[in-house]
Amino acid sequence: MQNHRSQPTRSFSTYSNELLRDRRLSFCAIGVLVYLLSLPPQARPTIRTLAKQRREGRASIARALHELEECRYLKRVVSKDPQTGLFTTEYEVFDAPYDDRPDDRAQARDLASGAASAGDTGALPSGVKTRVQEPPSPPPPKPPPKPQRKPPREPVVVPEAARRDVNLLGSLGLAEPRLAMGVAEAAELAPLVRPWREAGVGDEALRVVLTAGLPDRVYSAVGLVRDRLRRKAPMRSRPEDERRPLGLSECERCQGPSRTPGLCRICRDGPPPEPDVSAFVEAGRRGIAKVRAALGQGSSRSSTSAMPSASLLPVTSSATATSSGCASAMATP
Repeated sequence: MQNHRSQPTRSFSTYSNELLRDRRLSFCAIGVLVYLLSLPPQARPTIRTLAKQRREGRASIARALHELEECRYLKRVVSKDPQTGLFTTEYEVFDAPYDDRPDDRAQARDLASGAASAGDTGALPSGVKTRVQEPPSPPPPKPPPKPQRKPPREPVVVPEAARRDVNLLGSLGLAEPRLAMGVAEAAELAPLVRPWREAGVGDEALRVVLTAGLPDRVYSAVGLVRDRLRRKAPMRSRPEDERRPLGLSECERCQGPSRTPGLCRICRDGPPPEPDVSAFVEAGRRGIAKVRAALGQGSSRSSTSAMPSASLLPVTSSATATSSGCASAMATP
């Protein structure tokens, strides 16, 4: 390889081969480092401004700066402005990896951590001691509130007629613990058991109806039992005199079907009045007359134009004899 080098006289930078041949750095990182070393000390480069200078994007510039920071070619110094309280980041760039020896800037604390800057501590305290005031004693703690006892519940009085139903509902918890309930709740549901008793359902059959096929979770035993007692209640049988006749009945006068017992609607109220259709009949007649007139005119015109003259029709003796024979046959009785 043959190199052609020029010797500039102004605006140039010199770098060592150790920097340019450092295998730890990528070509992008070396290019960013050389560009940063060529800037003046008062320059304030950022990732955004560096990305605008070349084709590499922000991600490539950020990776290059990270490589330089790991290889000790770049140091980020975060400082806090004491007047505005804003944090700024400055880049320190080196043409060779820096060492860890503390310098004047390194001895300074990292103000980004929130530590206050060192200042004048003021004069030393005098030897006179100030009077120490004892802090006031805290007020005595308030006694805890006494727990309020709930008034005792009045005993539930179960009538003798509903005692059997209450005992049945209270015993559901023995067969199914999820349906356990108290005496007051069982007394509330006792009136719903009466239709079952009137239908002749025994205790065992009713217990099976209430406990069979329960869901996985029972959130309210009272609500579930109430729902089953109402939804699955047997139909109450009505006396014969209270039953309504189903279907149609026979009319006493015309023996026709009737929806009500006794006379049908026609025999009771008379036949319905016939509607006046004279206007419709008259309109129909006029229409038929017009149609016939139109058909008559059309047929007469077509027959006149299509019928040949009498001179053109051939007349034979056989046809004449046949027609005369048919006429004589029709004349004889």
